[in-house]
Amino acid sequence: MFTASSLLLSSQVSLAAQTGWLKTEGGNIRIITEPYMQGASKIRGVIDIDLLDGWKTYWRDPGAGGIPPSFDFSNTALVNAADIHFPAPTWVKSSYGDFAGYKQPIQIPFTLALSSPAKETTVNARLMVGICAEICIPAFDNFSIKLEEATGSTRDSAIVMNAFSALPKTATDLGVTVNLEHLSDVGAYNLQLNGNLDQLQLFVSSKNGIQFKKPLLLSETNDQKTYRIEPLHALDQDVSVDLLITGTTPQGSFEISCQ
Repeated sequence: MFTASSLLLSSQVSLAAQTGWLKTEGGNIRIITEPYMQGASKIRGVIDIDLLDGWKTYWRDPGAGGIPPSFDFSNTALVNAADIHFPAPTWVKSSYGDFAGYKQPIQIPFTLALSSPAKETTVNARLMVGICAEICIPAFDNFSIKLEEATGSTRDSAIVMNAFSALPKTATDLGVTVNLEHLSDVGAYNLQLNGNLDQLQLFVSSKNGIQFKKPLLLSETNDQKTYRIEPLHALDQDVSVDLLITGTTPQGSFEISCQ
């Protein structure tokens, strides 16, 4: 849960491919971008959250026990759209209710689609991230970072590339198949997964911004698990939901989009 207070610090401005750190009680936050190639139609970067021991932060859909982070890049003329790519989370136990999030330092990649070919400009971002111990402190700040044209490989490029490489693979890559049954009550689903599901942790979110409860395991065998998937709040029958199913196993993490 959030405290009544929050951190609102001065804007973090950088003329390099990294912003300064926003310092909070439980960790620090910055933005890193890779240099762009001439004529590029997109820019990649990461939101770098350096958590201190014992602190956590939320995934894109933490479930009933948290508030999703917010990343807004709209205050930049060159940026047409922003796509945030979340690494697979873990379930974090909390006295206020379990939530999906991260217990270690995490880098959240993003892709900025540009309205015209890349050029030297300043990207502005507004971030809200919950940094949590027993309670959560929402950290708000504005970041500005100057885009630079690539002149060769850089440490920033390597950081961004490694963060993208760590994102979930497709379910097919891990040999996992998914069957989804839309139920008639409150917008719930039965979700059946098949494959090597040893030590599976399952997470559900949506492209629509509809939040979901922690999946409820109904049955399992060695290579099949069935869950009930239920939205945080009841939905009307005609509401269309684009689900994102994310799973972690010792073999790696996967993500699949389905309706």
